[in-house]
Amino acid sequence: MLAARVVFGLGATIFLMLVVALITHTFESSSRWAALLTSNAAVLMLLAVAFYNAQRICQWRADIFAPPLKSEEALTEAEASPTIYQRLGALIPVNVKRINAALKSDGISLALMAALVLFVTLSGWGANYVGLDEGTLRWAAVGIIAAAMFATLVAERHLAATASEAWPEAKFIAPILRLTLAVQFLSLPPLVFPSVTLSLLINLPAILVLLVAIEFLLRGLFSLFMPPKAEDAEPEYLAKSQLAAQLVWPPRPLLFLQHEIHQHFGIDLRQLWAFTVLKRAFVPVVAVMMLCGWLLTGIQQVSTTQRGIYERFGKPVAVLPAGLHYGLPWPFGQVMLTENGQVHELAAGEEPDAASEPLASAEGNAPQSADRLWDAVHSFDKAQIIASQSGDQQSLQIINSDVRFMWRIGLTDNAALAATYRSNNLPELIRSTANQVLVHQFSSLTLEQLLGAQRNALASQINRAVQQRLDELHSGVELLSTVVEAIHPPAGAADAFHGVQAAQISAQALVSRERGHAAQLAASAQTTATTRQNQAQMNATDVTSKAQATAVRFAAQKQAVEQSGQVFVDELWFSQLHQTLGHSPLMIIDSRIGAGSPPTIDLREFPSLNEAARRDAPSKPTQESSR
Repeated sequence: MLAARVVFGLGATIFLMLVVALITHTFESSSRWAALLTSNAAVLMLLAVAFYNAQRICQWRADIFAPPLKSEEALTEAEASPTIYQRLGALIPVNVKRINAALKSDGISLALMAALVLFVTLSGWGANYVGLDEGTLRWAAVGIIAAAMFATLVAERHLAATASEAWPEAKFIAPILRLTLAVQFLSLPPLVFPSVTLSLLINLPAILVLLVAIEFLLRGLFSLFMPPKAEDAEPEYLAKSQLAAQLVWPPRPLLFLQHEIHQHFGIDLRQLWAFTVLKRAFVPVVAVMMLCGWLLTGIQQVSTTQRGIYERFGKPVAVLPAGLHYGLPWPFGQVMLTENGQVHELAAGEEPDAASEPLASAEGNAPQSADRLWDAVHSFDKAQIIASQSGDQQSLQIINSDVRFMWRIGLTDNAALAATYRSNNLPELIRSTANQVLVHQFSSLTLEQLLGAQRNALASQINRAVQQRLDELHSGVELLSTVVEAIHPPAGAADAFHGVQAAQISAQALVSRERGHAAQLAASAQTTATTRQNQAQMNATDVTSKAQATAVRFAAQKQAVEQSGQVFVDELWFSQLHQTLGHSPLMIIDSRIGAGSPPTIDLREFPSLNEAARRDAPSKPTQESSR
């Protein structure tokens, strides 16, 4: 009856604690109250399971020593013939009684309760906790836990002092009480120190509960494979924990193994000389081994892809190359490892906590980083504010840029020291420095200038500016190259910008075409005018030259007439006559026929004899066609 009352009281306390934990978790999921309440409720559930198993065994003993009297009606029902349902159940080839007995066994109930304890404990588990408010609530909780610890300690001491003849299950419940006492004790530091938010400290009580709950679960499942006992045999107590039994001082982890070997095989390890010698030499051997292990901490191995910075008493004294090195043991000497030539790629617009993109298959689809379309939103784009000018007014525009930096830690010793001790997060330092340089570079350029600028020149200018800033900060970072992957308007304005670009290109093409047509017409008109002017000048020069030649000839003839007289006139007459008659058919008649008259020149053209014969010959008659 006492165990049943304890189980009932523990059940009410567990229900109250779980309700408070649920309300606390609903309003503040990162509060430590939920974790502490669930861990304490879970350990009380384990304690209730232990008392419940003990109560069932006590009830069995009571029934054996004082069996209840059966009434006449129960005897009549037992002697009655089986019902139709019982007959149908007998026809089923499955042993329903055995399944029912297995489901009602202590192993199944213990496993189910252990699974429930695991669920309750894990539901209050957390990774990030906030500090507690300064108030009287936590001190009230500390007082309640202290009172519960006192009651638990008194109960544990009472059960530990109880003889096995009086209550055999007391020695199995006492370790669970010690576990409860340990969980309550570990729940005090998170309440006494409200500013400490270390998750391991707050979840430490839950870890103890989880270990014991897993042991209960395994015990319940393994009990199903044990051979069944006789009906009149005493049930075995299953809710016992060897992990909880180790919560004693001084710790004796091998005592259970020694006891089990002596009980099952009759071998007393305490009587063996080898184990006695081993026990005596255990402490010095372990001490020597620990000393050697501590001295071996001074040996450090540096791989080929790393460099080591050796610290002696916390001060860096040397940069170690790849290989095996020995120095002072920890903590007097230690080696801080850093990179040795690894090249990294960093996008200026990439989020610091963004997940890395998985490697794409060589024959599969292209990765998302290869998408360079303007109308797509890219996670690695960085929004920049640039200058804009519309007419005489100045304004601002927003563009998206994808600028990537290839960097590594410098190969010199000073660079390795600077990268290790002067910066806690090198990618974040490079990203912030690059963003400052990009803002400065893009603030004075318009969109047309950025789109029309040479990418290589712009990337080289950005690379020099970022490297200069990093050198001023003594970061130890070396920029290998800077690549401007894309500069474009935001994805929402890409279509509109394409339309503006198309209209601008069409207008420029139309203006250029009209200018070319006008230049063609002007060149054609100029060519025609030049041709006409040259022709007129040529004609005028020709007429002037002929006139000058005629004047010179007339002056020469006049002078010749004055000097030679009739001779020149006759000579000129004969020359003109020769020129005139040079190509005319002539019939020369001797001038001596008529001595008193001058020669006569007949300029008439007479046909030749052949032509006259052909003209005077009769025409050939036409042959008449046959009738």
